[in-house]
Amino acid sequence: MSVRNGIFLLVALSTLAFLVACGSYSSPKPVPPPSGSFSNSNLKGTYVISISGTDANGSTSSFFAIVGTITADGNGNITGGTVDINDPNIGGFFPAQTVSANTYKVGTDGRGTGTLSTPEGNLFLDFVLTSNGHGLITRFDNSGTGSGTLDLQSSTSQSSLASLAFSLSGFDGTETFLLGSVGAFTLDPSGNVTSGTQDFNEGGSSAGLADLSLTVPGSSLVLTSSTSGTAVLTTSSSFGSLNFDVWVIDSTHLKLIETDTAALLAGDAFTQQTSFPAGQLVYTLAGSDSSIPANPLVAGGFVTTDVNGNLTNGVEDFNDGGLTSTQPSFTGSCTAFVAGRCQLQLAGFSNGALNTFVFAAYPSSAGVQLLEVDSLGQLQGAAYAQTATSFAASQGYGLNLSGTNGNEVDDIAEFTATATSISGILDENDLGFPYVPETLSGTYAADSPATGRGSITVPSLKYGIGTLNLEYYVIDSSTVLLIDGDSNPPQVAVGTFQLQNASSSPAAAQSAIGMFRPVFRPRGAIRRK
Repeated sequence: MSVRNGIFLLVALSTLAFLVACGSYSSPKPVPPPSGSFSNSNLKGTYVISISGTDANGSTSSFFAIVGTITADGNGNITGGTVDINDPNIGGFFPAQTVSANTYKVGTDGRGTGTLSTPEGNLFLDFVLTSNGHGLITRFDNSGTGSGTLDLQSSTSQSSLASLAFSLSGFDGTETFLLGSVGAFTLDPSGNVTSGTQDFNEGGSSAGLADLSLTVPGSSLVLTSSTSGTAVLTTSSSFGSLNFDVWVIDSTHLKLIETDTAALLAGDAFTQQTSFPAGQLVYTLAGSDSSIPANPLVAGGFVTTDVNGNLTNGVEDFNDGGLTSTQPSFTGSCTAFVAGRCQLQLAGFSNGALNTFVFAAYPSSAGVQLLEVDSLGQLQGAAYAQTATSFAASQGYGLNLSGTNGNEVDDIAEFTATATSISGILDENDLGFPYVPETLSGTYAADSPATGRGSITVPSLKYGIGTLNLEYYVIDSSTVLLIDGDSNPPQVAVGTFQLQNASSSPAAAQSAIGMFRPVFRPRGAIRRK
């Protein structure tokens, strides 16, 4: 893989240099956000890096996930790190891969580039910092694409991990079906699970896979240091025992990546909560509908809830394979709420067709983790307590959007907002075709009266990207969710944009959210342009 990735990276960089030299492309000039200029010094310390997406090699492809740590010196040098790589396209799971010394560069607008060099190959990275402690990141080379996060790492102790809720996504062990899982568990002081529940959705079906008890003894999450550990999640399902490496971000947030061959899963665990946050929630969901073959699907909106998960006044926007619509009113209720798990039933909701949908819902410190368990499709995501209904003008924001237009596509951007418009720079990787950066310029309009929901239109993007029609949902003063409502040509995607703060204080790190990254079938034909 290292030779292959090295060649493709050289081609990508050579193409960019050729375009600039020939005068066919004029690079947009980065503009610092109003909060102040970013530089290499804003990336300093040990960061947990997490990326998942599609690895492409000639006519084949596979889901891939990377989780681990990198260390940056604040002067443009990646000095080391260790990552796990799960990628069937290059041979399977590769644990504890040493990250070689390399370089990175952060521009004044917080957008940056770097190379992740491991014994299994080189990945070119494109990212945008929102603070010293957090960034949004994409893979940006000719051998694949993906999205994820950078989070400044702190430490925790085993005793701090009393109860956790988790959300995992990927594929089954044969890469035949998409696989999603949510759950929660309680730990004793030694890291053994004393009680817990796990739900799966495999290829749109949860028959025999919902509300499964985690085996006691047999399930655990044990820290081997203050920054890493291992986990075993065992149920009576056909998946049996699933083994994971665990990477600590802080005492409330862990990253997990599967280390066996039973499935290909990666995701997050957060401090568990046992009730819904009362008030208005905003949410995004991503996955597929129940048609054969299944269409990619994203949904987003807002709803009012009480602590027991009784939902009223819900609004849903959805994009079902390019068919976009809004359901103006849905309701929901929990038929059971046991040990932090809610069996949430929705009426008036749609995945392209109206049905009564059922979700497993697990409240956590980073939103209510959601997974469809009704065998009517496969949606996964999270809902968050809303504390603001608008985002501030005259501020800078980092953006990440991940989805499919027939193949996986991932965007990184930075923009400054006025009262009605946004302007900045966008980078896009269309499954191994990284486009040169281009101007991001558009308008937005909020609901009236204000609900935190609104629309963004970005017309006439170059290089085949076209128009972006985005629906947004404000969580708080620094975090906004997105879905892509493009229908012609269809692009189905989900993402976020987050307030930038170039302060030197690591305390400016973005609050954790359970941002679900959509997973799409990677074994379709690889488009070559």
